[in-house]
Amino acid sequence: MRVLSILLCCLSTFFSFSQNSEGEIIYEEKINIHKNLPPEAEGMKDRIPEFRTTEKILYFNSKEAYYTRVPKEKSKKKNEEFRDRRNGRRGRGMRMIGGRGGRGKLYTDISNGNTLSSTELMGKKFLVSGKKKTYQWKMTGESKQVGSYLCQKAVHQDSTSTVVAWFSPMIPVSIGPDQYSGLPGIILHLDINDGDRTITAQEVTLKELEENLIIKPTEGEAISQEEFKVIREEKMEEMRKEYGDNPRMIMRRGGRE
Repeated sequence: MRVLSILLCCLSTFFSFSQNSEGEIIYEEKINIHKNLPPEAEGMKDRIPEFRTTEKILYFNSKEAYYTRVPKEKSKKKNEEFRDRRNGRRGRGMRMIGGRGGRGKLYTDISNGNTLSSTELMGKKFLVSGKKKTYQWKMTGESKQVGSYLCQKAVHQDSTSTVVAWFSPMIPVSIGPDQYSGLPGIILHLDINDGDRTITAQEVTLKELEENLIIKPTEGEAISQEEFKVIREEKMEEMRKEYGDNPRMIMRRGGRE
């Protein structure tokens, strides 16, 4: 009887873990355009929105994940180009100032850290292979609710950025939106550089995924992360010559997805 009880307990734990380690999460990404305008462009604030907002979706299980644009049928928001036109703005100008074109597709093999991303840089598509970035997370002991999930706070800080992550051990998968991962639970909210960019879970659905939802991107010229960094720096240098010494605008058009 005791052996049977232990077996049932183990099966129950395994079933619970399985239920909480697979599903999909819709995130809202917001980039603060006003905050990153250079001083000479302060007068543009009344002609452009404060935030550039996009929706992304993370499909995940305990072994792999895929992060991409939300399919139209799942989108909770109106088409971004329509919103720009409705407000008297054209999408092209918006992308120039705030723009991460939103075309990135990122596959991550959680078990070995390999990544494969399809991204567009200055009109050309690249298929970039590499390793997921390593973050030196420090736990703060703080906690808060994100939606229905109790989350804990972790912070990564280096010479170029400060990243605040809220992750939930209730979903025990070491992954998160975009390139962010490495915590003992899924990341449901991110704040990069004190509001420069935020990524927040809007809808969490734990379920068994269809086989074709987690895929490896195929579009673009196949190159390594190191090669892509070199190409990106070359393109940024071209833009410096074209637009002058405005590094924030150049970085926003640098194709980081």
